[in-house]
Amino acid sequence: MTDTVIPASKATTGTPVIVPGRWRKLALVVAPLWADNNESSVLSTLAPVIVQAVAAPAAAVGYLTSIGKFISIVCGPLWAWIARRTNRKIAFAVASGLAGIATAATGLAQSYTQLIILYGVSAVFIAAALPIASEITADLFDDAARGRANGYTWGAISLLGSVLGPIIGQLSRVPDGWRYGFFAWGAVTVLTAVLLAVFFDDPAVGASEVAAPTRQGEDSRITWTKVRQMLRIPTFVLMLIQRLISGHLLIMSFGIVFLVHTYGFSTAVASIVTLPFGIGYLLGTFGGSLATDFLQSRLPRIGRIIVLQFAQLGFGVVALVGTQHDWGGIEVFAGFWAVLGFMQGLNPGVNRPIVAAVVPPEMRGAAFALLLSVFEALAYALFNLAAGLLTDVIGLRGVMLWIPGILMLVNAAFCTILYRTYPRDVERQRALLIEQARPAAAG
Repeated sequence: MTDTVIPASKATTGTPVIVPGRWRKLALVVAPLWADNNESSVLSTLAPVIVQAVAAPAAAVGYLTSIGKFISIVCGPLWAWIARRTNRKIAFAVASGLAGIATAATGLAQSYTQLIILYGVSAVFIAAALPIASEITADLFDDAARGRANGYTWGAISLLGSVLGPIIGQLSRVPDGWRYGFFAWGAVTVLTAVLLAVFFDDPAVGASEVAAPTRQGEDSRITWTKVRQMLRIPTFVLMLIQRLISGHLLIMSFGIVFLVHTYGFSTAVASIVTLPFGIGYLLGTFGGSLATDFLQSRLPRIGRIIVLQFAQLGFGVVALVGTQHDWGGIEVFAGFWAVLGFMQGLNPGVNRPIVAAVVPPEMRGAAFALLLSVFEALAYALFNLAAGLLTDVIGLRGVMLWIPGILMLVNAAFCTILYRTYPRDVERQRALLIEQARPAAAG
């Protein structure tokens, strides 16, 4: 894609700055984010054979995923802080490279204990990807284009991961094939880190804003004072809670295990649903982000909230229908998984722009760390832990009924509150940016 560069002087007159080469830079950021984000797909796809190989309990995938997410709750904000105190590019590249090495080492585990330790170590470095990449994306794209940028990002990530899903699933037919999965994914992650380190040029913090970009340094440091300021933004607080009750996250980690244990599919066959899920997710992110930006341009006060609420409601309804009945062949389940992917794919193109629109540029790194590395990770961890514990009590079908199903209907109802807070917070942030731009214009 070709970008037309708007002179920086127009940044003080209300015209957004278009960062040169922003799509190329986004691609370089997406590569390690994709590798880090999909590392868990090896675990979730090959969970049945991994559990057998290391003599782990049946609920091991839930426990491992929970451990990884609990680690990211601590390490995500820590990496965001390190990136701001040092250099975002270097921090991201180093963390991704170490994540690749740790991922490859996970394939050497000889026992359940070793698997826990090695998977936990990889989680320490994987935690850097989400907050750093999300902040950089917000700096590369202005408010009008952030929906598309995030949609394209997560659509590409999901599609690539889903295409590889059935391939990874075939490793279940190979003796110790799961180990090769971790080895290969670790190598890919290291490669993406090298590409980031060599070719990426980091934009300034707030580079796409109306106000002049904020330089990394004393004024942009993450402090508890700024965190407290973020928590005074009603929309941001509501988005944190909304992510905390996002039960759709369970589908990614427990979907294949659910199909294997509840409806009797083999791991290789059940893994087929990852492809239609990824295609659906791609359509949700690409098409949904375009629709979101269009609707936002027509209904700037509530357009994004409409899409966000629709995504949660649609996912809950489809999850209830698709998981609570034995539909026979994998083809029918694949169809439901495609729709679930579409509904889930609507989220990245709308929730990130919502947060970016109400949080000042210099605080976005901390904001995305809280949203994605703390609250989303906490939800992911708790849901997977609960699924592991509740499986013996109510079964996996009951788990799917309550978490991806009923809880998502509650989530949709909760989003109604945003119709009141979002317009006010957007106007407040816009006024603040214009006020900050006036001294630059006078100078």
